Amino acid sequence: MKTPCEFSMWYIVPYIRSRVAQSMVKDLGMKQAHAARKLGVTDAAVSQYLSGKRAKTEMDEDWLLDEIKVSAKSISETENEMDISREICRVCKLVQESNFMDKLAPGSCGKCP
Repeated sequence: MKTPCEFSMWYIVPYIRSRVAQSMVKDLGMKQAHAARKLGVTDAAVSQYLSGKRAKTEMDEDWLLDEIKVSAKSISETENEMDISREICRVCKLVQESNFMDKLAPGSCGKCP
């Protein structure tokens, strides 16, 4: 059994990056290569996020997608890598603190100590 932190790194963080990249490209009109540089991933990773080949976790809850759009806008407006990390962590913590984590990983408390 994976710990909540392991589960987050394997499934939640990639999902968040995927949805942030999608929002940056589709909602904010950013080029894929620029979104990749902002997120610290390869152009190929963003291409796979957009095509649905990567980060296939299903968490399309309205509240979560709204938070991801807020993060995408914030990330698109900053050059500070720490701000980008904080946004990804902020959304990840929201998922961990919600009951949604238990839907993804039944039996998990959903919170790291």
